[in-house]
Amino acid sequence: MKIITLSLMTLLFWSNPCHAAVDSVMITHFRQITKLIESNNVQELSKFVDYPLKRENPLPDIKNAADFISDYPILIDSLFKKLLNQYNDSDIFEHNGYYGFIEGKFSGAIWLDEDGNIVTINYSSKAEQKAKQLLIEKIKKEMYPTVNKWNENVLVAKSEKLLIRIDQTDKGVRYVCWSKAKTMKDAPDIILNNGVEDGGEWGWTSTFKNGDWTYIVDDVEMCEDDHPDECGLFLELSFKGEKKNTIRLQEIK
Repeated sequence: MKIITLSLMTLLFWSNPCHAAVDSVMITHFRQITKLIESNNVQELSKFVDYPLKRENPLPDIKNAADFISDYPILIDSLFKKLLNQYNDSDIFEHNGYYGFIEGKFSGAIWLDEDGNIVTINYSSKAEQKAKQLLIEKIKKEMYPTVNKWNENVLVAKSEKLLIRIDQTDKGVRYVCWSKAKTMKDAPDIILNNGVEDGGEWGWTSTFKNGDWTYIVDDVEMCEDDHPDECGLFLELSFKGEKKNTIRLQEIK
């Protein structure tokens, strides 16, 4: 969930007045990216992206350079370029190895890693929003009637035996689960409302109650170098506070 975490970084900066400005190397990286965008040098710009580049659900992620070049006209529009031209070098700040604009009208819109590659673009053009809405309408028409009303999709994920959706709805955060061999066109096995979301630098969690059972969808983005298996997306099941099972999930669109 890279795009969500980096969006949260913007809030962390505003709450922490001690964030530090970056060195000249990163300023050069930002200037390079800016010049490539200004000149519409899409072929070259596509080489400076850390793929996959996440887009708002349910829009498909940009998986490679070919996708980036194809989606560029709606990803980077005239307003994006106008806002980008208004930034100053002093607007760039570093946090946990990522670099972004934290001041002005372009705050939080684009983040680079320490190598100068784009890791997320938190900007969404009018054309992209239109494409998103059309896709949402298509998905809702195909879903089972009892769960086809939602405001924003948070996550779609699967395991070997489960298909899971988390959505923002009028009843709060909702968890929906289908068992193996079922699709979203079928009646769900579990529907849980009023979930609680929590997030930070480490990742995010969504917690749901079902009687004595607790369902936690946990996206762990920070873990020790010698324990990379602890990072990832998981479903944790607990009964009366005792953990019973942990299932690794794969995020899908």
